[in-house]
Amino acid sequence: MAPSVVWPPTEGPCRSDLDADGAIGMADLLLLLSDFGAICDSESPEPIEWPDIRFSELHYNPSSDQGNDSDFEFLELANLDTLAVNLAGWSISEGIDFTFPEDSWLSAGAYAVLTTAPGAYAGLGYPVFDWGGGGLNNSGELLALRAPDGHVVEYVEYSDHSPWDSAPDGQGPSLERLFVYGPAHAAGSWSASIGMGGTPGNVNSLWID
Repeated sequence: MAPSVVWPPTEGPCRSDLDADGAIGMADLLLLLSDFGAICDSESPEPIEWPDIRFSELHYNPSSDQGNDSDFEFLELANLDTLAVNLAGWSISEGIDFTFPEDSWLSAGAYAVLTTAPGAYAGLGYPVFDWGGGGLNNSGELLALRAPDGHVVEYVEYSDHSPWDSAPDGQGPSLERLFVYGPAHAAGSWSASIGMGGTPGNVNSLWID
């Protein structure tokens, strides 16, 4: 079952600190705008038990030794469910805007790679999807994983400075998820991969749980 998160996040030192990072910034504004116009019912419906899909790796600023950012940037999702999942209707929002097309199957325990350069990762035994124009911000940005009903399953606002590991910012490694059952938005859940370019489509080099 996919994790349950509060969206926009409401815990924090003040009402407007929607992402609970201790400061009111652009991320808080983006979180608010992402749900602008939504109708809030007084009675919350029973949550749908979506398959367990999660963020697992970000390669937001490849080293110049690897090549241009646009040729090697990627975002990876992991299917932690025990069954294959059709990702049709699932989406990534905020920093990029991508919705999985029909028949986007991901096997149990497998990984899907999203990139603007599918040719760099295609044919290596894992599904690859082209998210279209734009790229991942080298200094960090907010990314949200949404189920087909628009519900935010989890979110991450990565950064290239402390408390986030800065090695993935152009030094070669990717940003890998360490604790897949920990909160995706926590810097402590992520670290630089062991090797250059990360582990697209494969288990993370520093996977702990």
